[in-house]
Amino acid sequence: MADRVIINEELAHFGVQGMRWGVRKDRDSKEVSRSTVRMVDKDVKRYSDAKMFYGKGAGTRRKLLKAELDKKKKDIPGYEKLFNEKVTNADYAKSASKAKRERTRKDTAYRTRVSVKQFVGVTGSLTVAAASYLYYQNKNLVDSFVKNQVSKVINKR
Repeated sequence: MADRVIINEELAHFGVQGMRWGVRKDRDSKEVSRSTVRMVDKDVKRYSDAKMFYGKGAGTRRKLLKAELDKKKKDIPGYEKLFNEKVTNADYAKSASKAKRERTRKDTAYRTRVSVKQFVGVTGSLTVAAASYLYYQNKNLVDSFVKNQVSKVINKR
C-alpha cells in the first residue's frame, strides 16, 4: 500500500495510485446535489402546470402538490431556496398553453358524455318503440334475413 518511504529525509508518502491530493470537499457546504436539482426542476414544472390548470379538481390537485412540496422543503437541505429561485424564473406560457389544451380536451369529453346520456335518456324508449314497430311491419323479411345470415355462419364452420 505504501508507494515509497524515504526515511533519511523523513518524508513519507502513503496513498493509492490515482489519488488526488489537496482536493477536499467541504462537508458543511450548502451546495445542492444534482439529484435535488433534478427533483426541483421536475417539481417546478408540476407546480407551474398545476397553477395554470383550472376547472374541476384543480384545487385538490394544487393542495396535494403543496403538501408534498412543503414536506420536501422541510426535509431536504437547500431545496426551498433553489425551488423559490426557479419558480420566480419559471416560464408560465408553456404551462398555460398545456392547461388550456388539457381543459379543452376534458370539457369536450365531458360535454360528449352528457350529450349522449341526454340523448339516450330522452329517446331511449322512443328508439325501442320505433324499432319494434319496424320489426312487426317487416317481420317476414327480417326473419328470413336473420335465418340466411345464421345459415351462412353455420355452413362456414
